[in-house]
Amino acid sequence: MSVVTEAGAAEDRRVPMDGRVIGAPRPKGPALRRAMGLVTVAWIFGSVWTVAISGTPLTLFARGLHASNFEFGVLAAIPFLASFASLPASLWIERSGLRKNIFLKGLFPNRLLWIPIAIVPLAVVHYYGDAGRGAAMLSFLLFLLLMHCGQAIGGPAWMAWMSDMVPERIRGRYFSRRRQWGIVSVIPAAIIVGFVLDRHSSAPPMQMMGVVAMIFLIAAAFGLADISLFFAVPNIPKPPRRGAHLFKSLAEPLHNKQFLYFAGFVGLMTFAVASQGQFVTLYLTQKLGIANLKAQFMLLVIPFLAQLVMLPVWGKMADRMGKKPMLAISSLGLVPIGLGWVLVSSGTVWLGYVVSVLGTAMWTGLEIANFNFVLEMSGSDDEQRSGGTSYVAINSVIINLAGCVGGLTFGVVAQWLRDWSWQPIASIRPATFYDVLFISSAMLRLLAAVLFLPLIHEPAARPTREALRFMTANIYNNLFNAMLLPMRMLRANARESYPESDELKK
Repeated sequence: MSVVTEAGAAEDRRVPMDGRVIGAPRPKGPALRRAMGLVTVAWIFGSVWTVAISGTPLTLFARGLHASNFEFGVLAAIPFLASFASLPASLWIERSGLRKNIFLKGLFPNRLLWIPIAIVPLAVVHYYGDAGRGAAMLSFLLFLLLMHCGQAIGGPAWMAWMSDMVPERIRGRYFSRRRQWGIVSVIPAAIIVGFVLDRHSSAPPMQMMGVVAMIFLIAAAFGLADISLFFAVPNIPKPPRRGAHLFKSLAEPLHNKQFLYFAGFVGLMTFAVASQGQFVTLYLTQKLGIANLKAQFMLLVIPFLAQLVMLPVWGKMADRMGKKPMLAISSLGLVPIGLGWVLVSSGTVWLGYVVSVLGTAMWTGLEIANFNFVLEMSGSDDEQRSGGTSYVAINSVIINLAGCVGGLTFGVVAQWLRDWSWQPIASIRPATFYDVLFISSAMLRLLAAVLFLPLIHEPAARPTREALRFMTANIYNNLFNAMLLPMRMLRANARESYPESDELKK
């Protein structure tokens, strides 16, 4: 059934058998631009939340609870373990069609749970001392699991909602630009967090945990502001499914070989990098004794600047070159970058910045390719494709199961080899379990590229060589324009101050 809006555009309103209108016209023109603007502004707040609850603060809080190497592995595995909640969430979304409603129900608790995450473990340790650290660690991990479950519930709903709202021809560029705007708030937030942590670096463990808890509480406020803005984003419900159609939609991704090859590739890559989060931060702060602010710069600030350069490049590549060449370039580039952490020591700290920047640049390409692939599958436009949010859920479960197993595996290896060292040559530093983790990660990245990339077919994709030339040309243009920007500004100011100079030239 169609209705004609005042602008004369035919919009689709879906009417189920009971006659109740559950559809809504898609926003177009100014309404679409306003909705997309709100989604972008929301991420400016959401980026602050992300940077304040991850990286160094989370590691320091866990260290304050005397977390073992295995518990750090569990901490790395929790986000992946929680992804199993996306399967029942997908059934809920497909059965009801209420994507915006389910998104809000999943993501509001996701943000609110940072309040008990900050307060409860700290209170347990305060009242029971060292005897309560086990219970405090258990509550910390449990609340983190529930928090990530909220993300697993709301994430598929958001993906399918955005798939129907953002036009396909501009998705790569739009979501890349959205992430760029997030960096505007991320960089100062990361610097402030690192500065605050360094100011209290010599404080007793309880005081340091209190400082981190305050950071978590402030982050919760920014996270709630992020989700609250989505109340003003128009809803685009989809027809609910019942019975056989419902379960058919959930099973469809499992019959799509190309989707499974792609999920297998990203899953193995996720398994490979599962050690990079907690253990890289732990290596820098504990093994090398790097200050918290310097660690924030190395792992967050400088890599985000690299993203600022690379995001428009990857976004254009997704729209013009295709996703497979992006996967080839990013995955093969991540292999030597993974090995680079082995060479980072107290005497080569500068190399950590290089490895972190290049790793972020390559991983961003892989993330954007994965995001656009799943977003393409999860929309409701294509009548031949009825999987809907099940593509998001199945993709999430496959890659996060790999990440969960990877985090636990690397945690077990780290705990098993915690006292191991090997120094074949006296002039070089001894190898430890960190080196085992980094080398294993690099080899697994190579295995993912070799096993799965030849099986992934994308007829519309351009050759990898052409995509690489496109990528290097765009990086050069971006850097060249950035270098010329101050000169252009000076020239513009000179023209405004001395307009007669142009007349003299004539």
